[in-house]
Amino acid sequence: MLQWEKDKANPDFFDEMLERQMNRFLVSYANYLNNKYERRGSVFQSPFKRLQINEDGYLQQAIIYVHANAQKHGLISDYKKYFHSSFNNIVEDDSYYTDVNNVLDFFKGKEQFLKIHEEQVAYFYSRGWLSSKLE
Repeated sequence: MLQWEKDKANPDFFDEMLERQMNRFLVSYANYLNNKYERRGSVFQSPFKRLQINEDGYLQQAIIYVHANAQKHGLISDYKKYFHSSFNNIVEDDSYYTDVNNVLDFFKGKEQFLKIHEEQVAYFYSRGWLSSKLE
């Protein structure tokens, strides 16, 4: 059996392959920028970090944070008009990229999904977007 066939039998093979490819891409990109602009050091502000979501409240906060992040950072005035998040896919029942049913089940329906988003965004926006575990 060839080495790559042995590797492919490993259940984590595709995750490890993707991680290696992303690492190579990011290192190549950093080297390109450093060479082009005659600079040294890290290109990215800080390493990517992962946080385990182990509570329903935290999952709710994470979903809303992702949907409202563009508004928080001033990219758009209303998160509902930002088409680069899954918010509109969920509202329009577009399951092509998003597991709409699971998200709506988690929020206990579309009305609750919309209501909780409005309440949370209004609450945090009126207080200057308090920092979150996600930052």
